[in-house]
Amino acid sequence: MPEKNYRIFLDDENFIFVYVETYQGEVMSFVVKYLTIIDGEEVEILRYDSAHETPHIDFLDVDGKTREKVWLHYLNNAQALTFARDDIERNYQQYKERYLRWKNE
Repeated sequence: MPEKNYRIFLDDENFIFVYVETYQGEVMSFVVKYLTIIDGEEVEILRYDSAHETPHIDFLDVDGKTREKVWLHYLNNAQALTFARDDIERNYQQYKERYLRWKNE
């Protein structure tokens, strides 16, 4: 199956990593991560993916463990892939702020 991965830079400290696996033009699996630089280190804030047979979002804590999971049963993989990129591009600053609040709890 063809695989593709790339980064979308939002600014100097924030970017999106995208991995997509397709078969005959259909999105079979994907991962979309929002990453940022905090204290000089690359940190994964959240991840959209198609594991567990259903697209979902994993909001990660400071240890990289899932703090909250949101299932996207109403989207297929292609729709969830587009939704993920759009959501992160629009809301990455709020996601980073929430992560930093969690970090300081």
